[in-house]
Amino acid sequence: MKLLFKDIQFKTFEKNYKFIKHIMVGLLSIIVLGSILIVLGTATYFHHLTQEASNISDTELKHRVLHFSGDEILNHDKNILTEYDHSQNSLIVGPKHVNSNVIKALISSEDTLFFKHDGILPKALIRAMIQDVLSLNSRSGGSTITQQLIKNQVLTNEKTYSRKANEIILAMRLEKILSKNEIIYTYLNIVPFGRDYNGANITGIASASYSLFNVPPSKLNVAQSAYLVGLLQSPYTYTPYENNGDLKAYNEVKISIDRQHYVLKRMLVEGVITKKTYQQAKQYTIYDHLLTKPQWINQYLLSHFILI
Repeated sequence: MKLLFKDIQFKTFEKNYKFIKHIMVGLLSIIVLGSILIVLGTATYFHHLTQEASNISDTELKHRVLHFSGDEILNHDKNILTEYDHSQNSLIVGPKHVNSNVIKALISSEDTLFFKHDGILPKALIRAMIQDVLSLNSRSGGSTITQQLIKNQVLTNEKTYSRKANEIILAMRLEKILSKNEIIYTYLNIVPFGRDYNGANITGIASASYSLFNVPPSKLNVAQSAYLVGLLQSPYTYTPYENNGDLKAYNEVKISIDRQHYVLKRMLVEGVITKKTYQQAKQYTIYDHLLTKPQWINQYLLSHFILI
């Protein structure tokens, strides 16, 4: 009797075990199949989004990235950085004419892994995507310097998944075409820095250096370098000048000075400046060193408009 009861128990257990096993295998198969379909679907969709990037050859990509509006300076038989260093246009500059403080400030605040990544930062992209999907107000930047260069020179500023997908593909390709230094100095030569004391838009580190502080980019100190780099996050929000070129009141310029302090802090954290240099740079009165429109020009304009 006991043996019969145990035999019944065993058969029941075996039956239940096989049933659960079949369910688990079925679920696992569905999950694996679903995952494969999702991956294939995502790959197909991504390929569809990146048609623009697929249609751009490496030669065309390089040409578009290195294009300066109204100024063709590059010869095919010369090194790009050499071209920048010896450019007839004094507002296009290379390593010989840009203070290392600028590079330190840029890398520390905009892209700390610039010299290590291959054009993109996967973690930053995933974080930005999650924030976008969840419609979070707090947004952290997911773009590297290479991606920003691609966006400025090759693509547009439109906020679409297609533009972002093309940006990612082209950034990774550009890293194989240009060296890190070629990328960063090209970026510094084409990026906008807001307005000058004439109210004109300024582009490139040389133009910004002369227009705001009346010094060549090779002579920028740590405080000035951090201030200019700080403008890059939002040039026309942080610019210290009004549309007509007038210097804004100190309380309006303070937002850009606060940004400068953030850049200096990042430089300290990254170990590219000492604590002493950090303190000295914070004490440097940026507002007092910003150029303003010469008084005689203001008087001339006032008289001119009165006479008219």
